Amino acid sequence: MDYGYQLLRHVVQQVFGNLGQAARLTLFLTILPYALTVALVIPLAGPVLIAMDQTAPGYHEEVERFEAYFLEYTGTVLLYVLLLLVVSAICYAWAAVGWHRYVLLEERGGVLLPNWNWSFVARYLWAGFRIFMIALALSVVSGVIWAMTQSPSVFSFRSLGVTIGFLWVVTRIGLILPSAALGKPMRIGESWSLTRPVSGAILLPIIVIPSVFALLNGALQFVPLIGLVLVFFVLWLQLLVNLALMTTLYGNLVEGRALN
Repeated sequence: MDYGYQLLRHVVQQVFGNLGQAARLTLFLTILPYALTVALVIPLAGPVLIAMDQTAPGYHEEVERFEAYFLEYTGTVLLYVLLLLVVSAICYAWAAVGWHRYVLLEERGGVLLPNWNWSFVARYLWAGFRIFMIALALSVVSGVIWAMTQSPSVFSFRSLGVTIGFLWVVTRIGLILPSAALGKPMRIGESWSLTRPVSGAILLPIIVIPSVFALLNGALQFVPLIGLVLVFFVLWLQLLVNLALMTTLYGNLVEGRALN
C-alpha cells in the first residue's frame, strides 16, 4: 500500500480515535489565546472592529476616538500585544508537547491540561522558532523571484508552489518538534535525512490535509452564528491533524512503529 495513503489514514485514525483525550490535552490551551485576544481587542476598538455601519450617526467620531486612543497608548497596546503573543506561543507549545507525549509515551496529563514541564515547552518553542526562520527565508526568496518577474501567471504558480513547498520543507524538518517534546533534541539535518526515503510520499497528506480543511472553512462561511463556533472547531481539528502528522512520522521513522 502506498506510504502516503497509509500515513494519511494513520493520522486520521490517531486524531479521531483519541478525540476525547485530545480535547482534554489541547482544547483549553487552544481556546485561551482566542479568549485573551477578544478581551484585548473589543475594549480597544469598540464598534469600529465589529463593522459598524459607516453611515450610522457617530461612526466617524468613534473612529477618531479610537485613533486618538491608540496614538496615546501605543506603548501600552504594543506591550499587551507582545504579552498576548508570548502567552499564545506558550499555550500552543504546551498543548503540542502534551499531544506528542500522549501518543508516543501514553502520558495522559490532567483533566483539562497536559503535564507542565518548562524544559520540554522551551525546547519545543526553540524548535518551532528554527522552523519559522527557515520558512521566513523561503518566503523572502520567493518574494524576490516574483518581484523580478511581475507576471500574474508566475504569481499564481508561485503562490501554489510556495504553499506546497513550504509545507513540504516544514514536514521534512518537522521531526525536531516531537523530538523536542520528548526531551531528545534533534538537529534539522537529522530530520531532513530521516525523511528523505519518504520525501515524495508525504506530498499526499501535505496536499490533502490543508485542501480538506480549506473546503470545510469555506463552507462554514455560509453558516450564520453557529458557523463561528464550527470554524474554531475545524481550526482546532486542523491543529490536531498537523500535530498527528509530525507525531506519526516521528514514531515511524525514528522509533520504527508500524503504520496501521
